[in-house]
Amino acid sequence: MTTSPRRVAGLLVALILALAALVVPRAHAETGASGSGRAVTVTPARPMAGERTRFSGRIGAKNGPAALERRKGKRWVTVARGKVRNGKFKVTAKVRKPGTYRVRAGGSTSKKVKVRLAAQAAQMGVGAPFVAGLPRQALATLTPARAGRVVSLQRLTGTTWSTVASGTTDGAGVARIPYAGGPVGTASYRVIGERHRGSAATTSAPQPVRTAASPELVSAGTSASEHSSDPSVSADGRWVAFSSESPLLPSDTDDDDDIYLFDRVTGGLTHLVAGATGHVNSPILSGDGRHVAFQSDAIDLAGEPGYDYDVFVLDRATGQVELVSTTAGGTIPADDDSYLYDMSDDGRVVAFTSTATDLVASLPPPDHTVRHAYVRTRGDISRGLDRVGLGWSDANVFGLDLSADGRRVTFQSGDTDLDPGDVDGSAIFAWDVAVSGTISGRSNLTPDIDADSPSLSGTGDVLAFTTAEALSAQDLNGARDTYLRVAPGSFVLAGPYGAAGNPGGTLSDDARYVTMGTKNVLPGDTNGGQADIVVWERASGTSTLVTRAGAGASGEDQLSADGSVLVFGSAAAVAPGATGNYDVFAVVMR
Repeated sequence: MTTSPRRVAGLLVALILALAALVVPRAHAETGASGSGRAVTVTPARPMAGERTRFSGRIGAKNGPAALERRKGKRWVTVARGKVRNGKFKVTAKVRKPGTYRVRAGGSTSKKVKVRLAAQAAQMGVGAPFVAGLPRQALATLTPARAGRVVSLQRLTGTTWSTVASGTTDGAGVARIPYAGGPVGTASYRVIGERHRGSAATTSAPQPVRTAASPELVSAGTSASEHSSDPSVSADGRWVAFSSESPLLPSDTDDDDDIYLFDRVTGGLTHLVAGATGHVNSPILSGDGRHVAFQSDAIDLAGEPGYDYDVFVLDRATGQVELVSTTAGGTIPADDDSYLYDMSDDGRVVAFTSTATDLVASLPPPDHTVRHAYVRTRGDISRGLDRVGLGWSDANVFGLDLSADGRRVTFQSGDTDLDPGDVDGSAIFAWDVAVSGTISGRSNLTPDIDADSPSLSGTGDVLAFTTAEALSAQDLNGARDTYLRVAPGSFVLAGPYGAAGNPGGTLSDDARYVTMGTKNVLPGDTNGGQADIVVWERASGTSTLVTRAGAGASGEDQLSADGSVLVFGSAAAVAPGATGNYDVFAVVMR
């Protein structure tokens, strides 16, 4: 029997159609059994548009090809292919559209799964200014979080964005990008999450970021020609407050001292308590920089009618100025001068001295001849620190210092009648301060030691002080040195050893870093015996000479809580723009 060519062609077409039915089609009609299979695992669960995504699970077929399908109307469209091995399928696809998906293999289909796409976003954070020549971190946060994604930090120069540093994200989608800063000044920066596993790049909004010099002149202004001093730094090193005799801003129209606040992040300078008719000086910052304690003889602050110095706290958030040195239980200014020494990190506890006789109601000082020590928790009354029996010390009190948490206060006194005794010249005493404001447990921290210049760690457990006594076998210079009291009767000699001594130490909160003055000529020191500032690291015993050139002494050094920023005053031209009188500077230590 013969077969016509036309019949052969028809058989071939039928055969081709039959074979095509055995292969996974690119489009299928909706069937009732399409959702009867097993569940599909989608990794990541919410992919970015275009991101390579794995669909996996079990299916009825043992081995062979598998197809990932997306429902389009009433039909299923194949978007990617994979394989089935031992009943387990895995298909990888660049998912570009949200929708309902399933996997088909060998006549079996998985359960349907709805896939939603995750919107991308990038944010940049810079908690402190970049510093020229010193690596700092720019923080990039990408959503959704993907580990190992490359992030670029870009700077705008003219109209061109250029990559200046890069990093990779951790599992939380955060990249910490080290960057040593660009030219000193402010420029626009942004971060870009680069293409990742097929997804598009994502870019943050640009933001201005300042690159600061280090050391940096803080007390700069429109007419910075006179003395600036009394620096105080916030816990994170962002804010620096100081006093100045110079009219640094147009709002300063008198010849009196004023206080200013410098923002190291933006480079902005603010005149605080503008318009006060009198001297305003000696600022102390709270940890977050919101509260500023200061002293003033202005006649128009918080109802002060006279020209005595009083102690105040400014709340920068509300603009309210609160009088601290009031009569007992009242709001009336005390009847004589009060001088600020310190404030706790939360701005609640203030330590000061005064020659007033009406700060306390019970057994007040008999006259105005002696400066007594007080601590006051705002909202409570002032508490006298140097009482002797039913009376008061007959020696002036100095050197008040608070722990950062406000739970301990120290002062120095040479009164041998103060208990506990064993006062040899000058001793450092401490009180515990309760949250309510009450004080208890006065102790002598330096019995039989002539000590001064106390500085407490953040919790008050470590004390830095100055003495000429040799409390260490290595101390043979007979000069005034800085020691740390780390436990009762246990002392550590701080700083680089030298014949001239290293007095006046102040502490970081964790007592890891200690600042001190020195007239020793240390390596790199080119100004001879001028008073310089050294930062000593307790764990390693290493020292960093901060000021080393220029004629003029440096002092008034204070560290931020973490020891990363040092502020100080100096008559030396430490940075460009210095007046050569006495200026305030900031140095980034790490």
